[in-house]
Amino acid sequence: MQIAIIGMGPAGVSVVKTLRENGCDDPITLFSAEKVPPYSPPALGDYLITGRQETLFWQGRNFCDKYSVTCRSGERIIRIFPQENKILTDKNKIFGYDRLVIASGSSLYAPVKGSDKKGILNFKTLDGADRIKHMAMQEGKSAIIVGGGFIGVEIALCLAKIGIRPAVLNRRGWIMPRLLDTETAAYVEKDLRTRGVDVMLNTDAVAFFGDEQVKGLVTAHGKELTADIYIAATGVRPNIDFIRDTDIEHKDGIIVNKYLQTRYPDIYACGDVAETIDFISGERKIHGLYPVAVDHGRTVAWNLMGKRLAYGPQISLNSLKELGFKIMVAGRPDGEQLKYRTSDTLRKLYITDGRITGFVLLGDISNAGVYLSLMYKKTDVSGMKTELVLPGFTMARFAAGQPFRISGKL
Repeated sequence: MQIAIIGMGPAGVSVVKTLRENGCDDPITLFSAEKVPPYSPPALGDYLITGRQETLFWQGRNFCDKYSVTCRSGERIIRIFPQENKILTDKNKIFGYDRLVIASGSSLYAPVKGSDKKGILNFKTLDGADRIKHMAMQEGKSAIIVGGGFIGVEIALCLAKIGIRPAVLNRRGWIMPRLLDTETAAYVEKDLRTRGVDVMLNTDAVAFFGDEQVKGLVTAHGKELTADIYIAATGVRPNIDFIRDTDIEHKDGIIVNKYLQTRYPDIYACGDVAETIDFISGERKIHGLYPVAVDHGRTVAWNLMGKRLAYGPQISLNSLKELGFKIMVAGRPDGEQLKYRTSDTLRKLYITDGRITGFVLLGDISNAGVYLSLMYKKTDVSGMKTELVLPGFTMARFAAGQPFRISGKL
């Protein structure tokens, strides 16, 4: 059986490792648009700051030799012929397959006119990170980041840490509006400004200007902004242009069943390109998270080996590393809110129909595992609401009836 995998990121690598480590010796070919060995996009921030390559190339630069895989780096897939079991590369080469895995990842984007101009960097690629590192060697460089969500904030923190002056444009009146309420966002905004990030709220980007090369950005108020680096980061978009002329079902990403198969049983999709069921909402979504991509890859591999393993829906979980405090956000921030606050800690839980559907932890994140466990178990927490947000809460202590001391504000 000839297995072809589009993409060398965490999802594609996970497929290969699971296959090889469980006795599958079928021929595997990996395709990637980038001319580098498999690397981990979530490690690009650490690579930008520290220059360390061990975490970036987390499986080693010899991954393809180590796992007996044919790696076609620098060959981008431009079309799939699902009824013929063939794929076409940008080098005008056609390859056949018995099983195809689409694990092509995603790219940053912003719905702003001119966002396809040259000079707008994609922080999610190694080439983009290397170009930023080169610019950081020169003092006084600045950056404009369109998008004040999780990704835009993460990029801004990394740039500020290497001496680049970033400005973050956010169309809403508070930072990270999809994940945080205004109270929690105020903590993040204050820390960003302390670190030299220019947070521009209520600022909508209209268009990047310039001929072929970007020269600046125009806002909805008519203000022209210029910088040395431009990054469009209001969100991520799955790299699935090569399926748009096919009848493979897709919306934001590729629609798959519980076995991560497309409408063609011999074509699978995993990682950032796959729309799977969210544990909390029960709706289809793209999670865009490293652990999800790895789990997807394992599931696909077992199914390629005939195990018929269903994918287990997961909870969205995000955390920022470069702030002056730890912060973790999970699930959906809606429903009844429970809150606990001290001078350096903020803890919010969201309850719907007696069950935790989301949480925000700022400062002390030690209870994250407990809350996630309650969420996955769908535990009815109606009888423990007062204790739930207090420091040191554990299921064992609650069951034993041990008292809690309150040092913050509920």
